[in-house]
Amino acid sequence: MLKPTKTVQTLENGIFEISGIDSVEKYLKAVDQIYQMVCPPKQPQACELWFRGVKSTTYNLDPSISRGLGAQSEIVYLSKFRSLAYPYLGNVPYFPYSEDKLHSYWGWLFLMQHYSVPTRLLDWSREALVALLFALGEPTNTLEETTDKAVWLLSPVTLNQTFRFYNYLKPGYIPNVSEPAFTALFGPNAKSDNVKAAAAIGPLNNPRIIKQAGTFTVYPLARKIVPLDLLPDSSKYLYKIIIKKGARESMNNQLLHYGLSEHDLYPGLENVAADIRQEIESEGLKSNQTHVSLKSRTK
Repeated sequence: MLKPTKTVQTLENGIFEISGIDSVEKYLKAVDQIYQMVCPPKQPQACELWFRGVKSTTYNLDPSISRGLGAQSEIVYLSKFRSLAYPYLGNVPYFPYSEDKLHSYWGWLFLMQHYSVPTRLLDWSREALVALLFALGEPTNTLEETTDKAVWLLSPVTLNQTFRFYNYLKPGYIPNVSEPAFTALFGPNAKSDNVKAAAAIGPLNNPRIIKQAGTFTVYPLARKIVPLDLLPDSSKYLYKIIIKKGARESMNNQLLHYGLSEHDLYPGLENVAADIRQEIESEGLKSNQTHVSLKSRTK
């Protein structure tokens, strides 16, 4: 029987947290607990949760472009990327160009995001286990090695109640990025004092977005981007599950038992070698044993 999870209120902005997670079962229980808070049984309409896994609980919810030159540099990144990417577009599964300039702009921006060029997009997933796989991924620096992991949960409908994209729809509507009403507030020519990101659906223009059930928060073209978790009303639409740093290996093993691994998030030939190595290691085969057996066969 699972022990009750520990719940706390964060000191900053009052965001609800569940901490002490050290197993997949406890994680799923925490997701259910938050879902029941956001989506009570008597109010099932317009209820949805998005998930984002991070390898350190210290990371804020800000897009990559804000950690460099800021959103005003988007035009520079976009123009350079378009110029240099053209020779390789034959290998892109979904071509970003469109006769409609609006669709073309968003297509290029999401292609940039896919190839890790700084953008004002932040990735989320509709699947809780996808976010968990990201949180439990291989650390890339000392901070990620020494701190707890986290999965953020977002109520996109609650977040979008700030915006009224259409008068004939209820507040909280989640638009596609290419809709004119969304572009008016978040497109390349937007003129607004808004500092808050909005939840949106992007073009399904690469296999990873499809595999990861990808959704996005899009940040405005503001001079200074404010992380979503640092906004004064963030406790209305954000929740957080804290995963013990020491539980990373055991939880990954649990997920592997269920047939899930980090490699599943990145479909393509580039990950076949990693899958093969993982299978061989799980089967208990060692390279020196294989070498000996092959050598013995040549005699």
